[in-house]
Amino acid sequence: MNPPAFFQHLLPTLYEDDQVLAVGKPAGSDVGAGREGSAPGLVDALVKCRGGKEALLPANRLNRHESGVLLLGKHPEIAAHIRAGIRSNRIIQEYVAVVLGPVAESTLVIDSRHGASRGRRRPPAREGRRQARASTRSVAKGETRGGSNARKTTVDVLRRGRGRTLIRCRTTVENTHALRAQLRAAGLRLIGDHLHDRSPRRTAPEHLCLHLTRIAFHHPELKSRINVRCRPPAGFAAMVEGEWAPERPLLAALARRLPGLVESETDSYRLLTGSVEEVKGLVAEKYGCVVILQIFEDRPQIIDSLEAIARWYLKTLGVRAVYTKRFVKGRSAADDRILRDLHSPRPLAGKPVAPQIEITEGGLSFLVRPYDGFSVGLFLDQRENRGRVRALAKGRDVLNLFAYTCGFSVAAAAGGAHSTVSVDISPKHLDWGRANFALNDLGMADHQFIKSPAGDYLKRAKRQEKLFDMVLLDPPSFAHERKGKQTFSVSRDLPELVAGATALLRPGGVMMVSTNYRRLSAPRLRKLVTEGTGRRPFQVMSSPRLPTDFAMDPNHAKTIFIRFE
Repeated sequence: MNPPAFFQHLLPTLYEDDQVLAVGKPAGSDVGAGREGSAPGLVDALVKCRGGKEALLPANRLNRHESGVLLLGKHPEIAAHIRAGIRSNRIIQEYVAVVLGPVAESTLVIDSRHGASRGRRRPPAREGRRQARASTRSVAKGETRGGSNARKTTVDVLRRGRGRTLIRCRTTVENTHALRAQLRAAGLRLIGDHLHDRSPRRTAPEHLCLHLTRIAFHHPELKSRINVRCRPPAGFAAMVEGEWAPERPLLAALARRLPGLVESETDSYRLLTGSVEEVKGLVAEKYGCVVILQIFEDRPQIIDSLEAIARWYLKTLGVRAVYTKRFVKGRSAADDRILRDLHSPRPLAGKPVAPQIEITEGGLSFLVRPYDGFSVGLFLDQRENRGRVRALAKGRDVLNLFAYTCGFSVAAAAGGAHSTVSVDISPKHLDWGRANFALNDLGMADHQFIKSPAGDYLKRAKRQEKLFDMVLLDPPSFAHERKGKQTFSVSRDLPELVAGATALLRPGGVMMVSTNYRRLSAPRLRKLVTEGTGRRPFQVMSSPRLPTDFAMDPNHAKTIFIRFE
């Protein structure tokens, strides 16, 4: 398969021959390709993009929050050769890192005697540096423990900033865990290093600035020494000055999602959930050729960086435009400027797109409208649920309540449903749903679109003795009349809604209930569903997890599929 256009930007190829592939690993994602059953990581995405026919074996170690040169062996022998070279002190690695506080010495040499050991008090910063200077003299005399195999790290100061220092570490230690221990023992505290920094004022692990910028190894096939380099991320300079660099969390969020972003049949997904990914108040989603930035809080850090964020997504993803949607508490409180921006074809960055564009999801097509109000026409968090409905729908009569633009109905019809009924109070959204059916060449003969409140339709269908094999419930958390009076609350009214739907299901029928109301926990959701089903027996088919691009925020939404006897 052809990788997405942005794949090379996120995971650039640094070196390649018949034996070795070196890529620039971004911070934010696990390497993967590890134990059987482990979550997919960057290597898994890379293998998939390269056709899935080769094995790529990690030869050096970088953890989730570290970045830099990642060496991958195309054969077990070369990977084992590189690992052996690292273990035996024959491979030199060079890192750049940001540490807290000033570093007085321009150059510092640390040897294996300064590695942290359990049960031993770590020396304070000044004592650690005195030991490090003594180590320098010992190294010169050849007195280091272990002789020529001693693990030695030379630290050079590259830049001093506001309470932080950028350093370069030229080292022969086996891995970053050992390097962190050496630095900490010498009184150098890496930003975000929770393993070795016990200070109550320590920073989050996501702030870690540790980058493998160079690795040199002997290539057994070429009989020569190979040097692989990877430039440090641009955000390091800002971190030294104590400034916020938006590209760091944006890139990390994208890297976490990389295994899921290589799906060729889907071009729309969440890029950032800022509340759990260091950019509180901002959500970013990609819909085909556009990115939508959703602003939930007027945080100066976000507002001041908004144009830079938009330009970063424009350049990194190669999209055509980046639009913004500013949300306020109570949409009726939105002022004229906010409402005007919601319907403006002019993007924050890039070139204007048509009022309606086509996106793909799992091989199906949907129409979205980037500047037609607060919502664009498809909720991405339901992507995998639409896939489940498609897989279960063959031969079934399907009722889709709160249908919105009929995404679930399209999925059911594409899966071979005998019929679908889409119910929504908005004629505009139902017309939109009809257009989605036409876009996927789905005939209309067995598919109905009914304008009605969900509760009214359930009562009417019961009087008419209509029956279904599948009912889909994805209600809003709250619904209001135009005058602002609340008419539906999912935490209060869900049992009654489920009861009405249960009465319309044939034996063996399936019901999906989903909600994105954060205050409704998964156990509470199941309890409310059980209340609604009454005495009718059922079995829980699944309580599926969120898609990987939403998984960082597990309270975002909950879903349950049940089957009735």
